[in-house]
Amino acid sequence: MATILIVEDERIVADDIEKSLEDSGYTVFYVSSKEDAIKKAEEVDLILMDIALKGELDGIEAAQYIYSRFDVPIVFLTAHADENTLKKAKAAQPYGYIVKPFEDKELRATIEMALHRHKMEGRLKESSKWLKKKIDERSKRIEVLLNAKQNLQEEKTWERGLMTIAECMVDLGFERCGIFLVNPFKRTLDYHFGEGIDLTVGQSVSLKDTDYFGVRCIVEKRTIYVREYNPHEGKNIVSDSHSFVWVPIIVQDDAFAALAACTAKSNAITNEDVKDLEILAGMCGVFIDRTRQLIEPVPEERMETEITHWLNPSEGYIVLEKEAEKSFEIFLDLVTHGIPGFVVSREHPQKQKSKYHLVKTPVMWLSRFDTEDTINPDSLSKLVYIVTDFTRRSTESVILMDGLEYLISQLGFDTTLTHLQELKDIVVMYNSRLIIPLHREVLSQKEYSTLEKEFKVLQ
Repeated sequence: MATILIVEDERIVADDIEKSLEDSGYTVFYVSSKEDAIKKAEEVDLILMDIALKGELDGIEAAQYIYSRFDVPIVFLTAHADENTLKKAKAAQPYGYIVKPFEDKELRATIEMALHRHKMEGRLKESSKWLKKKIDERSKRIEVLLNAKQNLQEEKTWERGLMTIAECMVDLGFERCGIFLVNPFKRTLDYHFGEGIDLTVGQSVSLKDTDYFGVRCIVEKRTIYVREYNPHEGKNIVSDSHSFVWVPIIVQDDAFAALAACTAKSNAITNEDVKDLEILAGMCGVFIDRTRQLIEPVPEERMETEITHWLNPSEGYIVLEKEAEKSFEIFLDLVTHGIPGFVVSREHPQKQKSKYHLVKTPVMWLSRFDTEDTINPDSLSKLVYIVTDFTRRSTESVILMDGLEYLISQLGFDTTLTHLQELKDIVVMYNSRLIIPLHREVLSQKEYSTLEKEFKVLQ
């Protein structure tokens, strides 16, 4: 039962009320002054307050202070029912008003109604607070998504664009998140980068292994949402996850990549989280489609003369030279005899096209400068994607990769070698050729020996 505080300066009246309430099961306290009432207010559920304490309207003053500070419901007791007294009492926002003398049933009914009303108002306040909190949270999440959209609209570099996506996922409140790219050549789902604790960096899984939720997301092109993880239902690339979601990034009806988000603790990802991640994946799909720079395989000419510098397809070649003159000579011989070509160079595209009279052959600039037809050295995954699409859409082709020394200076030898090996695998698979000019002196003997094992060397 509730705890009631009686504030009454007439002891006989207070004793009668106290006995009646105790008989009804209430716990009752008694004070005779407004000062004591204020001190005791926090300990009780309701206050029965006499309006005319010591002949003045001190009870109203005390009630106003108590209600504003402690939110305790107050029922007024008074021997006066005149209009002036009632008007002043209303200013204190009482939960009831009982005129002396009164019946026990009337008192109990008024108390119960006051307690019930206060309880309902409390629930309404909590509901309003919860609703305001949700609205504020939603507003912040919408702001995060809008900022990400604006940043992606201004971005041209894949790496920075994907980093924007990862940062947005963190700002949305995901404890752990990652971006996984589809390798179209190897047919794998590869970890690219992410944010959060205990991420499995560098992990790669075959797209044939549909036991993985991430692979299912890509193969089925749909969101995979697991509220409570059960290992018997499948495998998750990010280990130790209680709740997680995989959302595909669709580009021209192909699953290009996937966003993964998971919790490290017992709390679950919500439906709202999933919807926000799907919005983000849609933004990412638009960004990738806008910046992926697909290239049509078209030869420069189809001359009837014999090819002077024939290179066997499905092979990678290193041409030892300080300047890429011999490499371009071989390349031009092939592209003017009906073989589509593609150039990646440290020289600006317009300069290369003018120098070698390239009209139809695409040329991309290896540079950190953000312009059209540029490949940032940090975005070689984008180059792999472009080369894969270019070579598989032609019966045969040739790729000239000029700028190896620059890539090594920017990325280090090991990282550059990894990308070169991937490019070589692509040309082998799709009947293409990879030509790499190389200034021998920039490499150590060990580094050169490694390249020599991977590629055919032309003097």
